[in-house]
Amino acid sequence: MKKIGCAALAVATLGLLSACGSGGGGNGPMATVITDRPTAIIAAPSSTRDAATSSPPSSPTTTTTTTTTTTVSPASSAAAQAKPQDYAGKAPGWYYFSSPSGKFECGIAVLDTSIAGCHGSLPDSAPKVAGIGASRTAVEPNAVQLIAGSPAKFQSLGDPKFHRFDGPAAALPYGEVLTVAGSGSTNGLQCSVDEQTGVTCTDQVGHGFTVSTRGFDLR
Repeated sequence: MKKIGCAALAVATLGLLSACGSGGGGNGPMATVITDRPTAIIAAPSSTRDAATSSPPSSPTTTTTTTTTTTVSPASSAAAQAKPQDYAGKAPGWYYFSSPSGKFECGIAVLDTSIAGCHGSLPDSAPKVAGIGASRTAVEPNAVQLIAGSPAKFQSLGDPKFHRFDGPAAALPYGEVLTVAGSGSTNGLQCSVDEQTGVTCTDQVGHGFTVSTRGFDLR
């Protein structure tokens, strides 16, 4: 009876070798040994895999809104207004006042064109002006005058027209404003006295003067 050699069976999982011999004591072919087992791939848990491949989630952005409260100081109260009737002269349209120091006598007159002016201790720096008379010789001024609508200027007046002759002129307190409506829409005048800067009179279009014993400003 002829014998057939058996193929070697490799059992990978047990690592065992089986062989069949040929009849009559002959040697059969050698079995093939599988030595390189496949390496099992063990999948990492999904949580670990995500951690390795994904960037960590960014922290939520917190926006802080700061509200700044600004305290607005109340507007300073308007300057105290003097009552024109307290300074009215006997002549219609005339108002007189003096500085609290008594160094200046001043007046406001509502005429066809309103005027304001002062006599008194004018500063030594006041420029000389044309005197009255035919010669018009330059002399020291004795008044500063504002005609509404025109720049103020020093003058030499023959009559002290801003002096009250029918009685003493009331003193205009420091910080109070004497406002007299004019005969036209831009013809009003106002005057005030400051302890440091002296007497100031202005019209409604920006002309005026400030005068003290130490200095002056004409505009």
